[in-house]
Amino acid sequence: MTKKKLDVVAGISLFAIAGLLFIAAGFMPTREGGIAALNTGFYPRILAIILAVLSVLMVLETSRKESAGQKEGSWWTTRHALFMFVLTLVLLILYPFVMKIFGFATASYLFIATLTWMLSDREHKNPIKILLTSLGITGIIYVIFKMILAIPFPQGILI
Repeated sequence: MTKKKLDVVAGISLFAIAGLLFIAAGFMPTREGGIAALNTGFYPRILAIILAVLSVLMVLETSRKESAGQKEGSWWTTRHALFMFVLTLVLLILYPFVMKIFGFATASYLFIATLTWMLSDREHKNPIKILLTSLGITGIIYVIFKMILAIPFPQGILI
């Protein structure tokens, strides 16, 4: 099977998974008389909608490339790109373990800062900008989910 056919099959499969996720989220417990965004099924439904849109875009982009006759290259072209891909996977695997030790906020800050530093090209590797952006993103996530929505986060030796 060619890469284009695999992309179409993957897009259709992801769309089906999104539909199942959307339906399953409807069976999650709800709070009576509250804001719909605070119900447990709200966030999974938003993710299902995003997944559905992205899967449709994947199929459309594959079809567009096929009709334009564009040639697909390998998705990593250098050893460095392959190394960065593997390193990103390692960070994603380590993230939950670090979160249990240090807590959500600290682990997220370290994860975002490391990934941003790693994936930035040389012209954009400004350490202060990366550290402040990572702090801002972590802070926004913490305030929205922990303080406003009161969702408990893993607590470690730090926050």
